[in-house]
Amino acid sequence: MVSKKDRRKRPDTIHPKKKYSDNPPDFVLLASLYPSFKDFVFYSRDGRPRIDWTNFNSTRELTRVLLLHDHGLNWWIPNGQLCPTVHWIEDLFSSDIIPNNNSNGDIVRGFDIGTGANGIYPLLGASLLGWTVVGSDVTAVALEWAERNVKSNQFC
Repeated sequence: MVSKKDRRKRPDTIHPKKKYSDNPPDFVLLASLYPSFKDFVFYSRDGRPRIDWTNFNSTRELTRVLLLHDHGLNWWIPNGQLCPTVHWIEDLFSSDIIPNNNSNGDIVRGFDIGTGANGIYPLLGASLLGWTVVGSDVTAVALEWAERNVKSNQFC
C-alpha cells in the first residue's frame, strides 16, 4: 500500500503539451458564455470559482462546454454513462505513446474498443489530428449516443 507521504511526492500527471497544463479552464468565463454551465459554478471560501467534481451533471456539463469551447465539438451523454476526462485524452493524443507525425501522408486509422456513449476518442482523434477512428461498443445506449455525437459533428 502506498503511504500518504509517497502519494504527495508523485509528479504532475498532466502532460506538459496539454492545453490546460499552464492555463486551466476559466470557470467564470465559461459560465458567462454558456448559461447552462453557470448553475454548476460556485465560489470557495477563498473566492475561487469551483465545480462539484463528485456531481455527474456538473462534470458532464464541464466536459460538454470544454469540448464545444476548445474543440468546436457538439457532445452529450445521457445519465448513467461514463463521463470522460477531456484533459487525459488530450494527454494521450499529445504524448509520445502515439506518434502524430505522418510524414508519408498515410491515413491514420484507429479502433476504440468500448467507446461508450461519449465516443470521445473518435471525436477528438478526428477533430484534433484528422484521424479516422472507429468506435465499437456492445450496449444499445452507447451505440445510439456515440452515433448521435458523431453525426452532430458531421464526421459521417
